[in-house]
Order: sequence, then structure tokens, then C-alpha cells
Amino acid sequence: MTPPPQTDTGAEEVRGSERIRPDTEVAIIGAGLSGLGMGIALRRAGIEDFVILERADDIGGTWRDNTYPGVGVDVPAQAYQFSFELNPGWSRVFAPGAEVKAYLDGLADRYGLRRRVRLGSEVVERVWDQDARLWRLRLAGAGEVVARFVVSAIGPFVDPKPIDIAGADRFAGAVLRSSRWDDGCDLTGKRVAVIGTGASAVQLVPEIAAEASRLDVYQRTPIWVAPKPDVAIPRVLMGLFRRSPRLQEVVRRLTTRAVELLLIDVVVHHRRAPWLARTGARLLRSLWYRWQVRDPEVRRRLTPDYGLGCKRPSVSNTYLRAFNLPHVSLITDSIARITENGVQTLDGHERQVDAIVLATGFRLASDPENYRRTPVRGRDGFDLATTYTQNRLASYEGISIPGLPNHFMMFGPYGWVGGTWHQLVETTSAHIVRVITEAHRRGAAVVEIRTEPTERWTEQMRERLAGSLWATGDCGTANSYYFDHHGDTPYLRPTSSAQARRASRTFPLDDYDYLPATPHAPAHLGAETAERTP
Repeated sequence: MTPPPQTDTGAEEVRGSERIRPDTEVAIIGAGLSGLGMGIALRRAGIEDFVILERADDIGGTWRDNTYPGVGVDVPAQAYQFSFELNPGWSRVFAPGAEVKAYLDGLADRYGLRRRVRLGSEVVERVWDQDARLWRLRLAGAGEVVARFVVSAIGPFVDPKPIDIAGADRFAGAVLRSSRWDDGCDLTGKRVAVIGTGASAVQLVPEIAAEASRLDVYQRTPIWVAPKPDVAIPRVLMGLFRRSPRLQEVVRRLTTRAVELLLIDVVVHHRRAPWLARTGARLLRSLWYRWQVRDPEVRRRLTPDYGLGCKRPSVSNTYLRAFNLPHVSLITDSIARITENGVQTLDGHERQVDAIVLATGFRLASDPENYRRTPVRGRDGFDLATTYTQNRLASYEGISIPGLPNHFMMFGPYGWVGGTWHQLVETTSAHIVRVITEAHRRGAAVVEIRTEPTERWTEQMRERLAGSLWATGDCGTANSYYFDHHGDTPYLRPTSSAQARRASRTFPLDDYDYLPATPHAPAHLGAETAERTP
């Protein structure tokens, strides 16, 4: 691919008598799947002046942090990979976490990204310098990175939710988190409590049950769990994929479409075909759950009373069965407090344990608390935490927000594309590269999405979601992270992945405003930008 024409956008910016030169053209925050994918997209477009800032001491994001027993992808591995980097060596239909981490390590090596990554560099504040027309990224401890463009690649799940259970700091035993697993903590023969029944718990509960002398699982909201068609991939098929990448690409496309159909289409088009979700729930309830769980009362408490799709469902052939074991108990009474020796429920009963495993979920990227801890401050006093708190979430194509010039999000409001994260990364990075390339072509130092296209696009997404399962189904008891603090569901982009890919290539470039490197705006700038151009 021919590199885009480069302008002297790295030239010094003048503010009074002070001259400021950016440290880098593009700063990417996060070296997980999103950040690495963005870096690859920049390199493939011929944009080489970028840095990836990672707060941890290794790359990999989710697949670096999650090493708990049983961790793996909950969609088929053939769908969980980039279209331009197929891995013929997945060992199972649902790949273990270690294989995904190895895949990401291989990407970083093949595309020369490790030398672009600054480990141990947590960005704790992003501030738009309006005079210099640059971003100042303050790092934890000390230091600052000045960049022209910023790409937030922090993923959908930023930090584990704080423990909001009284007495949590009093417990004398071991406390483990699913996202910060201590591999040195041996649970063999121990009494263990797992708090939470989300996707991570579905994977780790059967593994702990095989080791612990007693396992108590504290459930607030049950989760739909479907069969997991997981088998080892025959070596002959791996060899066939190596010899015929086109065949594997066909398999990837078909698998990706199947995942999107199950996870996206059933939800978005619920009003057109409500029988799909209802039939799926009926089959799970009457066949799968009945086959997996012997005790009728335990089965009843494990079965959700909300619609299939209100929360992201999980897959497992062993989670429900674990509750047949005599030493595994399902606790649905609310927790009152954690004591020095165990967990006490509201009825006053205390169950003593040696270890507690917290699988209580994460703060989403749209949670304002993330940006109170690490502020994002844009043009004319714009503050992201305040905006997310006071206003319904909005964006343009799930990527850009007015008030944040030269700033892009890999996962913004209404940003989830398709059934797998790789689809989102490829689509989003294509949009971002297109905008940055256009800024270079026009000799612009600043680009910012205009308000009118943002409002128009967001309203289109809300209208499409009005017929979704979340709006018309029975989700009242789901306690789902799909719903934000405003009662909206800005997690998902309610279009097909094909429509999103097409939009990334064809959205009107003039939906953005372009400001020059000099403080004199040329005639092609829109009125909205011209009014605020000094």
C-alpha cells in the first residue's frame, strides 16, 4: 500500500514565545487487542510516527490479566481473529486463554510493535492544549507525552468494580479476583466462596469445584448458559488451513456470521421476530437446564426469569453440572457482610471459608467514574466525566465525540460492531486511519467531529434500538451492563458488521471539521468550526 502523503504536522506549534513540538503524531492508550490492532492499521497505512502507552508490564490486555483456571474465549476461535492474520493452529473450537495471548504476542512481533510500546506508562489525565492544538497526556508517577492525535484503546471493561460489600477488608483468608488471579494460591482441599455468576465465574466455577473441599457460589442474578460445542481441532484440519488460507477464511466468515446472528441479530431485530429469543429460552429451560441440573429447586434458581439476550449469554458444558456435586452450594440469599472467617448473608447465617474469589464484573468504558479517576478534558472546558454523567451518551460512528478534537475511541457509545472484538477493531481503525490520512492531505493540524452529524447518527442508532429485545423484551430483572445509568443501551451498534465496514469506508469526510496548522482558517471550514477558530 502506498503511504499517504505526509505533511509537516510534526512541526513546532507556537504559543506566544513558547515552541512546542509533539513527542509523537499518534498516541494509542492501551496495548491490548484494540491498541495492537490500531498500531497495525497505522503501519499498514504508512503512518509510522506513533506510540502505544500501556499501564501494565506486558502487552495483551484482557488476555494478559485473566489467567484464572478455565479461562478461554466464549466464541469460536475461528471468529476470534483478524481477517488479515489467520491462525491455523487453534487447538480447540473455543481457544484457551494462553493461545489467545500467544496470538497477540505473535502479532506484536510480526508487525514490529514492541518497540512502539511503552510499558508501565499509565495515562492518568488527557488534556487538550487549545493554544498548541495538541494533547498532553500525563503519566502516573511522572512524565508527560505530547501527541497530535489520541486513540483510546482501553477496551470495554476498564477496571474491576470496587468491592462494595461491608467488611471485605477484614477477611483473614485469601482473596482472589478473576482478573488478577494468583497462580500461587492453591485451592486444593480448601473451602472456597465465589461471589458473582458472570462469564468469568461460568468458566472458573467447574475448575474450582474439582479442587475445593467445599464451594459456595453466591448468585445475585442467574445467567443464561448454553451448550458449548467445544472439541479439539484435528491436526489434519490445522494442516489444511496452513496449506489453504482461503479455506480458513471461508470458515472464519461463516463462523463470524453465525456468532453475529446469535449475539446481535436476535437482539436488534427482536420486534420483527420475537419468537427467536423466546424459542431459544424455552429450549434452554425445558431441555438443557433440565438435563444438566438434577435438583428441581437448584435448577429453578439457576434459570433466569428474563429474556435470552438481555444479558450476554455464556456457554459451558460443565458450569450447570457443577451444582450436582454434593460439596457445591448455590447461595441466592443476599450478602450482608464479609467477616474475618467467611461470608454472612442477611438471614444472619455465616459460612466459613478459606478463600474468596471475586467475579463481580467490571466498570464499562462508558462509566463516568473511569474519567473521574483519569480525567479527559477537551476543548472549551469539555470534561468527559461530566458529559457522561449529565447527558445521554452520544457519538459519531461509535468513535468520535464533539468537544474532543483529534481524539478517537476504539469503543465509544453505540460502538460494539458484530459478534467479536476483532470486527470492531478492524472497522474502527479503518475509520480513524481515514480521518488522520485526510487531515494529512489537507494539511490540517486539528480534526473534530461536528455536532450535527453526531446527533443525526446517534438518533439513528436509538431509533433502531427501539425495536430491540432490550426495549421490547422482558429485561427488567436482568441487571444487565447493557443498560447505562441513563437507562439507555449504548453498548451495541445496531447495524450489521457489513454495514459498519461499509460506513468506515464511505462516511462523509466533511462530517469532520479541519483546522490548519496556522491560526488562520481556510474557506473550506464549516461555519461551526469557523466561529471558534481564533
